[in-house]
Amino acid sequence: MARIKEFQLRDVRCFDGYHTVKCGKVTILLGNNSTGKSTFLGCYNTLARIADLVDLHNTNYFNLPPFDLGFFDTICRSGKPDFGVSAVFEDHCFSHVKFDFDTDKEGMPRERYCRLEFNGNPETRRAIDIELMDAQKCLEFRTSEFCFRLARPEISNLSISTWLSRYAQYGHLPFGGEPSEFRRRIHSSESDSDEIEFAKFLSFFRRDFISPKGQTLLVEALDPNEQEPRKRTYSSLPHYLDPACDANLASLGKIGKKLGLWEAISAQDSSKSGEFEVTVETQNGWTNLVDVGYGIHSLLPLAHSMQKNEPGTVFLLQQPEVHVHPSAQASLAQFMAESQYEFLIETHSEHFTDRFRICVMDGTLRPDELSIVYFDLSEDGKSAQIHNLRVDGDGNLLDVPNGFRSFFLRETKRLLGFQ
Repeated sequence: MARIKEFQLRDVRCFDGYHTVKCGKVTILLGNNSTGKSTFLGCYNTLARIADLVDLHNTNYFNLPPFDLGFFDTICRSGKPDFGVSAVFEDHCFSHVKFDFDTDKEGMPRERYCRLEFNGNPETRRAIDIELMDAQKCLEFRTSEFCFRLARPEISNLSISTWLSRYAQYGHLPFGGEPSEFRRRIHSSESDSDEIEFAKFLSFFRRDFISPKGQTLLVEALDPNEQEPRKRTYSSLPHYLDPACDANLASLGKIGKKLGLWEAISAQDSSKSGEFEVTVETQNGWTNLVDVGYGIHSLLPLAHSMQKNEPGTVFLLQQPEVHVHPSAQASLAQFMAESQYEFLIETHSEHFTDRFRICVMDGTLRPDELSIVYFDLSEDGKSAQIHNLRVDGDGNLLDVPNGFRSFFLRETKRLLGFQ
C-alpha cells in the first residue's frame, strides 16, 4: 500500500524553518502541550489529501475537522511570507511531493508552488514544477524538457492540485489539447516558440504524467470531539453502532475481546417508543452502555473505524488512551501493532508508548516500523523543534535528546526522596 515514509513542514505556526518527521508503521508523537503535535497531524492530513489528486475542490484543506488549523495568518509562522509541506512516498506514483503556500486576497492559503517527482528509475525519473507567477497572472510549468506559461483563466483560476485532480489527470488540457486552437487564440511575436513549448506540455501530460489512481493514500483522521454522549436509550444511534449491520456489531465484539474490555455489543429496540438500547457484555454479564466504564464508550468509534477501513489505512489519532486504564492502553497498543494498519498517534501515555517498544522487543514490530518523535521548544522558547528517536531491537531508545521525559524523571526522584 502507498504510504508516506518522511514528512517535512516549513514555517508552520511554532516551527521556524524546515522540520522533518520519519514515519513508521506506528509513529508516536510525544511532547508537552503547544509544541506542534496536532499542527503536524493537520499538515500531514492536508498533504495526504491533495497529493492523492482525488476529487479535490478549491477549499482550505488545512481547516478541516478534526484539526481546523484556520487560515493563512493562523497557519504561517508570524513574519514569514509563505509556508510549505512536503513528503517522501513509498509504493506511490510519486516519490516526492512538495507544496508551498502564500495567501490570496481573502486570507486563504493559496498553492503558490508545487513539485511532483514521479517514481521510476532514478536515472530517468521525471519531475514537474508548477509555480504561480503573480506578476504575469499565470502558471509556469517546468520540466527538464520545457517551460510553458499558462494564463490563469485557462484553468478557471483553480488551485494547482484541484486542476491536476479534475482536469489534467483525465486529459482535459488547455485549448482543448489542440495546438491549432492554441495557435488561433495566441497572437504574439513569440507564438512559434510558445507553440513548441505547448506541444511539449501536451506530450508530458499525455505520456509522462502518472495518476495516483490505484495507489492512493488511505488516511482516516478521527475527531475526538465528535463522539456522541452516552445515553441509556437513543432515538438515533451513532453511526458506529448501526443495528442494521450485524457484521458491524460482531466485528466490534471481536475487537473488544482482543482489548480485554468487552465480549460483545448489542443495539436493539428497547421499547414501543422506537428508541434503541446499547448493551455491552462484560465479565459481569450484559450491561447498559452508561453503566460501564467510560473507556469502553470512548474506544467504540476507533474500533468501528478499524473494522470498516481497508488494510494499509493510516489512522491519525489524538490521545486515544484518554479515559482508558493503563492495562487497556497496553492492549490497544498491542492490537495496533498486530493489525494491518498504520498509525500516527499523539499521546501523553508512557504505558502506550512502552507497549510499542515491547512489541519491537518481542518481534511484533521491526525497529524501523516504530518511529518515536519528540516535540519540544527551543532553548529560547520561541519555536518548536522535532527530534526523531530510533529504537533498537531490544526496544531501547536511541538518540534521546536532553530534556526527554525530564518531568517524569524529576517526579520519580522526588518520590524516592532524591530531591
